[in-house]
Amino acid sequence: MTDEQDINRYFSGTIYRILSGLFGVFLTAVGIYVVFFGVVEPLIRVCLGLLIAALGAETIWSAIRSRQSWLARLGPFI
Repeated sequence: MTDEQDINRYFSGTIYRILSGLFGVFLTAVGIYVVFFGVVEPLIRVCLGLLIAALGAETIWSAIRSRQSWLARLGPFI
């Protein structure tokens, strides 16, 4: 519960939120591009495109709400 009230988190900074939001817009655009213009099988193209677009949209939403995105949480595992 104290984690939600801590305002000194690195992902709460203005610069981080702006850059994260821009990266989310980029990922969303790439995901939409993959859905419509990908060169692999349609099922793979749609699934991966929607996954990339969903990660981008979630990153935008996290930047707006000043929360850590799924990409930031998955980063250490990749």
